[in-house]
Amino acid sequence: MKPLNDSEVNEIINLAYNSCQKYILNYVNKKDFENIQITINLNTTNDSFNIDIDIDLDSDMKLPENLANSAIDVALEAVDEYVENRNN
Repeated sequence: MKPLNDSEVNEIINLAYNSCQKYILNYVNKKDFENIQITINLNTTNDSFNIDIDIDLDSDMKLPENLANSAIDVALEAVDEYVENRNN
């Protein structure tokens, strides 16, 4: 893999964040949350990168048990697709 430039790093972070947020808000209305905290850390090296996504959902209503993990999975799939398209 060729190294990511700053623009691509920002694009990947935004893609992951927006994918998580969209997935969560497809299941639960934003007004039902006290807070939605999505944290994304992306570390790059010359030929690879590591992305870590953490989601903290603060809501008084009962949320699906795996909502945050499912949102992370969707985001990682979107990032994988982005990287695959970038490398082709």
